[in-house]
Amino acid sequence: MHRSAAPPDNSLTRTLALDRSTINEEARTVELSFSSEAPYERYFGNEILSHDPGAIELQRLTEVGALLFSHGRDANYGRMPIGVIQKVWVDDSQRKARALVQFDDDVDSDKVFQKVKKGIIKGVSVGYSVKSEDWEEVKAGKTSANGRFTGPAYVALKWQPFEISIEPTPADPSVGVGRSTNNESEDEEMNGLKMLALAAQGLMHAPDGGAPAGGSAPPEGTRSTTPPPAAPPAEDPAQIAQRAAGEERARVTEITTLCRNFGLDATDYIANGSAVSAVKDAILQKQMEDRKPQRSAVQVGDEDRDKFSRAASDALLMRAARRVEQPAPGANELRGLRLRDLAVECLLRAGESGVHLLRDEDLLKRALSPDTTFQGIVSNAANKTLSQAYAEAPTTFQYWTGKGSNSDFKSAEHYRISEAGNLELTAQNALIPYDDVMKDEKVTKAVLMYSKRWGFTREAFINDDLSMLSRVPAAYVIAAKRGINKLVYQMLASNPVIFDGKALFHIDHKNLGTPGVINTASMGEAHRMMRTQKDQRGIATLNIMPSFQLVPAALETVASQFLRSEADPEANHSGVVNVYRNAHSLIIDAELDQYSETAWYLAADPNIADTVEVTYLRGQEEPTLETYVPFDRLGMDFRIYFDYGVTLLDSRGLFKNAGV
Repeated sequence: MHRSAAPPDNSLTRTLALDRSTINEEARTVELSFSSEAPYERYFGNEILSHDPGAIELQRLTEVGALLFSHGRDANYGRMPIGVIQKVWVDDSQRKARALVQFDDDVDSDKVFQKVKKGIIKGVSVGYSVKSEDWEEVKAGKTSANGRFTGPAYVALKWQPFEISIEPTPADPSVGVGRSTNNESEDEEMNGLKMLALAAQGLMHAPDGGAPAGGSAPPEGTRSTTPPPAAPPAEDPAQIAQRAAGEERARVTEITTLCRNFGLDATDYIANGSAVSAVKDAILQKQMEDRKPQRSAVQVGDEDRDKFSRAASDALLMRAARRVEQPAPGANELRGLRLRDLAVECLLRAGESGVHLLRDEDLLKRALSPDTTFQGIVSNAANKTLSQAYAEAPTTFQYWTGKGSNSDFKSAEHYRISEAGNLELTAQNALIPYDDVMKDEKVTKAVLMYSKRWGFTREAFINDDLSMLSRVPAAYVIAAKRGINKLVYQMLASNPVIFDGKALFHIDHKNLGTPGVINTASMGEAHRMMRTQKDQRGIATLNIMPSFQLVPAALETVASQFLRSEADPEANHSGVVNVYRNAHSLIIDAELDQYSETAWYLAADPNIADTVEVTYLRGQEEPTLETYVPFDRLGMDFRIYFDYGVTLLDSRGLFKNAGV
């Protein structure tokens, strides 16, 4: 395959005829073809757009492509889009690119749409670009690399459409695919220039004066009234080569001299064939950049400010012995700064001078002003501690409970809808029977706010005490998560009365087993009772499979041995298999011990059956930490608040055995 740089790297267009049969008047949509593999004659030769897999880059057209009128050349419409491109794809069977476009309903767009419907406007044009390195030059009599095109031709192996246009100028039937009038005249002019250039080198005859440049000869039987001009004499190729070599030497010499005098590297300019004027423009740009006024060292842009803030926050965390997975660039260099040093650096970057001479009290006041970054750095460090500590908190509720979200603090109703009835055998021509009314039961769930605050004091600043940024936020966030954990297990173990007026674990709910230790018999009973749970109408069997076993710390050893032993722990010989080995995920939580050291529970996956739900305000699953500077105290205050609620949704996905 031979790639050529002859075709340009610029914007091109093609025009095709529009198929009116695909117009949907109600939706204002039209399905159209905007490209094919038909040859198109350009000034550099026949152009073919490949439609092989991967040849067309559709991302730009799909994401930001627009439907225009006449490519925005129309004086009334300009570059204003008249519609949107809904879908773009390649028809591999016909090797065409297709699109589904939708016209806008404003006055101007509707005018075009009505003319398209009536068949007055029939052209569809596409604007596209091809990079110079993505052309394959196919010589005369040769075949392209994919074996489907015969030269002479230039094949665009990769090309990118960027707009589709409704084109008032119809397709040119003499070319096959066609083109708009503007592009046609441009191509003919370039074609004529190409032939004149080749004629000047003695490689072909100049175009006949009786026909337009790049056009055809006059029809047979007609005669031009003006005699054609004589062809220019052929020039010796050796003279052409000698003249070109002299011009190249002059170009290289002048570029080398200019670059040497102004401190530029001439290598690239010489290698890529840059003109002397382009080098002079580059020198002028360099002179302007060199003479630009330099900014003060204490003035930094928003980007530099953000980089410094991230680095300083990570430096504080590392100094406080918190884990930082990937410290921001510069964090290690700032790691040795004390809080006072960091405050001084923030004020210097804000443009103040002499701040290192301020007393600690005055320095803290200035550092906490809105125009410095100190408060943000301290706040970011505390927030990173919060997220890290929340993930590390030793709680277990998150493994087996469901998650919910309320949009506000008002009580929200959660409905349990019963399963549909079975389909009934229906005789031919008989009426299809109605189902019984499906039952629903509702549970009310609400979100409450839990909060606390503490202060970053003047004493902590002077003493360089980082515990206010690391240990204190971590302690509060762990306490917040433990609060949820406590409520969940309190609700489970206290066996509260639920929406139907009965206790959560009740004989009528068929989720309370015969008291016994954890063994094959008691586990078999639990599985049977959960699997045979019925729907609300008592018709369908739910076949619920428990996924979690919840036990107090007192039963950790017994439960672990039972679930992990290959043989039945109570069997007389090792040949009896433990059928419940690894049947559940074991959850051990000491919150259960204060209610009972013998009771154990089973719970279904919350995606299979409703059990206990932890509901968050607008889905915010972590506490919120905020900072503010109080008026009545020297320092900065932190406040943490968390909005959540715990609700029992259903009893059928839970089971309890009181143990012995």
